[in-house]
Amino acid sequence: MWNPTKNKKLGVCIYNYDGNTKYGLPLEIGETVQILEENSGWYRGFSIRNKSLKGIFPASYIHLKAFHIYNEGLYETVVPVEDPTIREVACVLREWHVIWKRLYVRRETSLFHKLLAAMRDLIEWRRQLITGTITQDQIRELKCQITVKIDWGNRQLGLDLVPRINNEVVDPDSLSPIALHQVHVQSSENVAGLLGRGTTKRKEVKRSPNHHLYLSMRDFSCSLGEDMELFFFLYDAQQAETISERFLVRFAKYGMSHFVEKLHNASTIFTDLGEADLNRELYLVAHIIRSGRMLNDSRKSALHSYRRPYGCSVLNISDILSEKSEGTLDEEREFTSKVYTCSESDFSQLHEFIIKKLSNKFNVVSGQQNYGLILSLRLFNGELSQLQQETPLLFKNLIITHKLGFSDVIMPGDVRNDLYLTLEKGDFEKGGKSTGKNIEATVFLVNSEGLILEKCINPGSGHENVSKYHSVVLYHNNTPRWVEMIKLAVPIERFDGAHVRIEYRHCSTRDKEKKLLGFSFIQLMDDKGTILKNGTHELYVYKCEDGPKLQDPKAYLSLPSGPKEGGSTTPNSISTGYASVPPSPPPFPNPATGQFFSRSSRETVHIRTLLCSTKLTQNGDLLALLKWKAHPDRIQDTLHKVMKLNGEEIVKFLQDILDALFSMFSTGDGNSTSHSGLVFKVLVHILSLLEDNKFEHFKPVMDAYITGHFAAALVYKGLISCGKHCADLVRDADKQDAIQKCFRSLEYIFKFIIQSRILFARATGDQSEEAFKADLYSLFNSFNRMLAINHDLIILPTQIALVSSFGQIYVQLLNVLPVQEVAKIVKLTIDCLPPEPNVALVQAKLRCIHDTVKSEIFQNIDSRVELFEVFTRHLKKHMLQHQELNTCATILGDMLTYLHHEHSKITQKHHSVVSREVEILVLVLLETLIYCVKDIDRSSSVMGPLVACLVALLRLMEDQHYNHLWEKFGNVRQRRDRRQLKEFLLSVFIVFHSFVKQDVFPSDWIMMRMLTNHVILCALQEFSQPLTVDFLDGLDFDEQLWSSYFSLAVDFLTQPALQLETFSDVKKEKIIEKYGDMRVLMGFQILSMWDKLGDHKIFFIPAMVGPFLEVTLVPEVDLRKATLPIFFDMMDCEQKVRGNFKQVESELIDKLDILVSDNKCDDEYRQLFNTM
Repeated sequence: MWNPTKNKKLGVCIYNYDGNTKYGLPLEIGETVQILEENSGWYRGFSIRNKSLKGIFPASYIHLKAFHIYNEGLYETVVPVEDPTIREVACVLREWHVIWKRLYVRRETSLFHKLLAAMRDLIEWRRQLITGTITQDQIRELKCQITVKIDWGNRQLGLDLVPRINNEVVDPDSLSPIALHQVHVQSSENVAGLLGRGTTKRKEVKRSPNHHLYLSMRDFSCSLGEDMELFFFLYDAQQAETISERFLVRFAKYGMSHFVEKLHNASTIFTDLGEADLNRELYLVAHIIRSGRMLNDSRKSALHSYRRPYGCSVLNISDILSEKSEGTLDEEREFTSKVYTCSESDFSQLHEFIIKKLSNKFNVVSGQQNYGLILSLRLFNGELSQLQQETPLLFKNLIITHKLGFSDVIMPGDVRNDLYLTLEKGDFEKGGKSTGKNIEATVFLVNSEGLILEKCINPGSGHENVSKYHSVVLYHNNTPRWVEMIKLAVPIERFDGAHVRIEYRHCSTRDKEKKLLGFSFIQLMDDKGTILKNGTHELYVYKCEDGPKLQDPKAYLSLPSGPKEGGSTTPNSISTGYASVPPSPPPFPNPATGQFFSRSSRETVHIRTLLCSTKLTQNGDLLALLKWKAHPDRIQDTLHKVMKLNGEEIVKFLQDILDALFSMFSTGDGNSTSHSGLVFKVLVHILSLLEDNKFEHFKPVMDAYITGHFAAALVYKGLISCGKHCADLVRDADKQDAIQKCFRSLEYIFKFIIQSRILFARATGDQSEEAFKADLYSLFNSFNRMLAINHDLIILPTQIALVSSFGQIYVQLLNVLPVQEVAKIVKLTIDCLPPEPNVALVQAKLRCIHDTVKSEIFQNIDSRVELFEVFTRHLKKHMLQHQELNTCATILGDMLTYLHHEHSKITQKHHSVVSREVEILVLVLLETLIYCVKDIDRSSSVMGPLVACLVALLRLMEDQHYNHLWEKFGNVRQRRDRRQLKEFLLSVFIVFHSFVKQDVFPSDWIMMRMLTNHVILCALQEFSQPLTVDFLDGLDFDEQLWSSYFSLAVDFLTQPALQLETFSDVKKEKIIEKYGDMRVLMGFQILSMWDKLGDHKIFFIPAMVGPFLEVTLVPEVDLRKATLPIFFDMMDCEQKVRGNFKQVESELIDKLDILVSDNKCDDEYRQLFNTM
């Protein structure tokens, strides 16, 4: 007994079956079958390839698959439960296979072989997906390859565009028509780019401005039996400057490190590289220093361990870091680099020789293997704290190597206080000897009392701080070039009075002690508190052979450290250029002690310093602002000077500057001071800096300051007062620039106002809330009075600045006001604008409306209806005038998209609110939208978005909306305005006719065109109602309107996009599954309308004979049977009116003759027609 199946609905044939039994259904391997019934080891059902042919087949030949059932019952659709990409590949292969065989028949050899290769790739990739043995990352990459191959093949074969989001085919029911249109546009661009580039366009991920280079030293093949130090740093060859600190890795004598605690410290991360840094000509340089004997070939045991130059390794990483390189460092990769050496005197320049390939000045170190260094690199993007959370194992105990200078964004919590000192070079006297000296420079940090600051010198990241630093010793060299950079990590409280002292010693290979020759010094901070300037500094070398004399710094601190003109001040750079040396002064006596520190005019030392600090400054004007309380009488002058400061200096100390400004902005009880106006002006100046592209990355810094560090709870009163003052003084032409800056910075001014109010309310239990709201409304009233001023070209830019920024303050207002109140403020502000505004002001207004639509206010049910009425009214005005149609279409599209999402929510409240909002759009904008689409040029770029908006609105309309629309033209009992209604309906039919006949969307946008057709089909059912109510009876009959309707309906039915029999089986199946055969539904709609004509049918005889014959061509038996009797009806009608039916007969014969000659009639049609 045959029983209907419930759990066995879908399967795949795994053996060929020839159907050699009664009612047997022949099947091939791979065919998908839908099972209807089962009985004793047999199934009854049909193949997906031919659903009309049903039969039986063995159950053992079928592999069952999981499935979903849609529309369960007689017309149910069974869909396999599998990955959409797998299912898509199967459909594509079925479609391509048929075309592939045709290509062979047509001898299109090239495309035949290309398609064959593509099909084989798809089969293999589909197999890999089905096996489920690959990782998630591999699955994503594979799906990307599959979609690229499918899109390429479809375009090559002239098939339809497949709209996608993240490689997945979109479902038109889940998207609004506007979103679907945007997906089509994006997919079309991607496919066009695919054909041009040969690869898919990857989704652009928002990148952080910060990049970090991870370095791990895997191996070092050189071994000398001495301790080794490897200093790694990043070097810009084009600018000839180092851009990072040095990273230090220490190696023990025989390779295996005895620095046990440092075994894991051969890895670092170079942080805070910006986009500009990645585009530099960057090299990773490693300077290798050995620590041991003076001469490497000496067999004597060393009395001292000297730091001596050994070699250098250079790796070009500019191509690796560049976006243009194919080998981007998303994953860790290994690199090898050889070690080179040169003459000791040139050691500081060895990396430059290697980069410039001056091979006559260096040679490969002997004894190394095929490699000198093995390094692995990886580039990270993002904030360091976030990366540490994402990859905790990699970042565990990882050494941070800072950039010389700041990252593109300095967060308030980022505290840095680094002073970098580079020992550049020295010039020393021979001292009467024929050979040069072996000079070692030792760097100390000393306070004003002569005590050495312990553990304040860092030789390189990866090494603990030391109390003194010994330079490299160059053998027999009186003009050593060291170029060694160290970091002076001095605590802020110990900077005052601290100085650097550099002592010079001769390192003899015979003497047990190193002989002190002299010293140099330089103060870190001057009397005013400003830090040592960046750049090169020339230092005097004072002779001293007695170390104890240096214990009292008062003996030398009164002496000049170098020439007064000393040093260029080139910031943020470390290079090998030096300032010219002025004539040397005579020896300087110290009157306090009576001792003499003399110096030779021939001995000098050059150092270079660079300050990277968020707490210390080298700018006196900035320092005066930060310490304004020390000189309150100079506040005015200080504030004026701050306005002239470099923007980079301001953003670097942003938090401290803002703290200083707010502390002087108001008194302790919140009242304004004599400086409040100027402080507000400085604040606005700083906020306007954030709008500059150069400093836009500092906006997160400002946000973090406001939420986490801002503490001025009383400044909101003064800020509101200043904002109101700006609006009230807007007619003052001299102050327009300052007022515009204020309004452009409105977002952050309101952030400060609201945060200040929140802090005050938190501290006082929400006191003075009513007074605060009154001040706030007073401010908005001032804004509105200013915006209402019409035809004043002087204040027009100021109005534009305010309206453009207005949409950015909503989030803040919602923290202190109910959403309905904020919506009223928006409504009043938009409505107060001049009725005939300037074009630029219209653009600003529409941008403000768009910001509101995308804001939280619009998402609130209670406030949205009110905003809908205002926005639709303004949109209507500008659309009728064809002003800024692109922006209007974007705003309307976002509104409709939001309604589409809300419509899917099933709550009664949501449905009633959405219905009310759709009603507003219908009554205010539908007619305007119809006229706009009708009048606009079809080639215009705004045509697609406008049509998508119209389709979306019609799709949302329900019966009650159509009823309200007809009521707009008057009540039926009280006689409607038939002239306006007729004009509207004719426009609707003309617009729909253009959609059908003029291809508003490209021919391969089948999904968009089918959705549009379905919406037209449903809408015509409603738009036909007024024809029978208002334009049918007696003198009200309108032949033009009815004729336009029938013409549209027949053209809709006969359009090429709906002729399913011309499509492939796969495409036909998809369309029928989603929409059915829309021609049948339209055909019965036409018949229904024809029947309602009654005696007025004579007006359409014989004109409608041809169109009705085209309707009968639809290969649907029921529709044909229902349509053919119309011709009897036409003959009967003509017979009654004219006494014969010759016109119908003649027209029928002529049209049939044309159809038969064009071979448009099938056998079934002829047989059916003969039965007449």
